[in-house]
Amino acid sequence: MKTLLIVSLALLAAAQGKSLRDDDSPLVQVSVYYETLCPDSISFIVHQLYPGYYALKEYIDLELVPWGHASVSTWKEQLPQLLPSAGRQEEEIDGVKNFTCQHGPTECYGNKVHACVIDMASEEVSTEFVFCSERSDAPADDTNLQQCAEEVDLSWSEIQECVVNGKGDELLSENGRKTNLVSPTFIPTIILNGTYDQTTQDQALLYFKTLICNLIGFRPECLCRK
Repeated sequence: MKTLLIVSLALLAAAQGKSLRDDDSPLVQVSVYYETLCPDSISFIVHQLYPGYYALKEYIDLELVPWGHASVSTWKEQLPQLLPSAGRQEEEIDGVKNFTCQHGPTECYGNKVHACVIDMASEEVSTEFVFCSERSDAPADDTNLQQCAEEVDLSWSEIQECVVNGKGDELLSENGRKTNLVSPTFIPTIILNGTYDQTTQDQALLYFKTLICNLIGFRPECLCRK
């Protein structure tokens, strides 16, 4: 059965090879649209994405987009209902964003922390941080997030500053814009080289490393088990 699966993936990669790698780039562009508290996102990042990335990172250009099924509005947009005669108050709070996430405010906070780290750190370091966060018992808990920052040698105070000074809001809003362009029906959504394909999505969720190995031609790194 396993041999049949690998052959099937190889045929899939061959069939899609031209559309996935028209530029003959040595890197496979992987975009992952996820939520910090989504069980499916956690499972994919911990059991599929990170092990595959760890083994094959020199062949992967990874984009992590924490947002998922979230939404955003500004208090100004809500003022006609909340404060019919807002007057000057509207100007004072214009632009303050209110995020709503599928798994509640804690997830919005976790998404924002992840967005700040992804913005301020290298791809490899931010991926290590996201993995550390997602494998913990509470991915959006400050204690766990701070510990993960320390493990990858990032300043927790700088991350907190990004979260509270408005930069985090901008980053999260941009993630929302990117996600809306994709309009995912399932989170996480995985896109390879800018092209979404349901079969590729399904295979990535279960056999991410094997899928990437097929696309890069089963190099020696594909033979290691991790």
